[in-house]
Amino acid sequence: MSAFKIYNATELWQRETSLPSIPSFSLSLDNALGNDGLQLGSITELIGMPGSGKTQLCLQFCASVQIPKVLGGLSSEALYIDTNTNFSIYRFKEILFASLSKCQRLLHTSIVVQEEDALKKLHFMDAFGLEKFCACIHNLPKFVQQHPNIKLIVIDSIAFPFKEGISTKQRTGLLFRLMAELHKTALENQIAVVLTNEMSTRVGLSSGASVGALGDAWAHRCSRRVLLADRGGERGERAVLMLKSNDAPNVVGTFKITEEGIREVE
Repeated sequence: MSAFKIYNATELWQRETSLPSIPSFSLSLDNALGNDGLQLGSITELIGMPGSGKTQLCLQFCASVQIPKVLGGLSSEALYIDTNTNFSIYRFKEILFASLSKCQRLLHTSIVVQEEDALKKLHFMDAFGLEKFCACIHNLPKFVQQHPNIKLIVIDSIAFPFKEGISTKQRTGLLFRLMAELHKTALENQIAVVLTNEMSTRVGLSSGASVGALGDAWAHRCSRRVLLADRGGERGERAVLMLKSNDAPNVVGTFKITEEGIREVE
């Protein structure tokens, strides 16, 4: 018989509130996400139309996870799982070194961060196709065990591997099994998980409505569901709305996408 522990409410509260978070470099966005950013052990789904900033935000979090502990960061590593050729190493380098430079300015130090050392803290997997994606998720526990400093896993996007060659019933069952494995890995290793998802059109009686892909059952599988939207204009501003969370209110926030990454709207 496997051992298990029964917690009381005080222990649960202490455990939940003691977990650190990964910031986004936008206070408004962090407040909307709750817990001052992405809390370790949680699964956050980012949904939005193309150009709403999902991938840019994922790249920023992969950079932010390297923030030094002296600034309240994690000084940790990230794993980026790309299912749809969204990842750009050039854009990540741009965001990463702008973020590290900002940290150096806050610390009033001129310590030079070696480019190679910083880039080694991001691990990358291309998981193109359903079979390769499933194998990737299945091997995650072993990979995380071999790289214990990983505190962020990004999957961009969760919907793309399921676009063709699988029925809705098969997709739902397989997704739930994969998510169970992912959730277990996140909780046991205190890792924040970010998934991006696409929008699809649901046809109603009179008109269609844009909703997150993968259906209603899927919408309840993540700890948090966040909607991103382009506010228009030339300033790169985006709006963010917390659609679902088990520990945060439905708050609206803003952020902007700059050459240096995600920043606060002035």
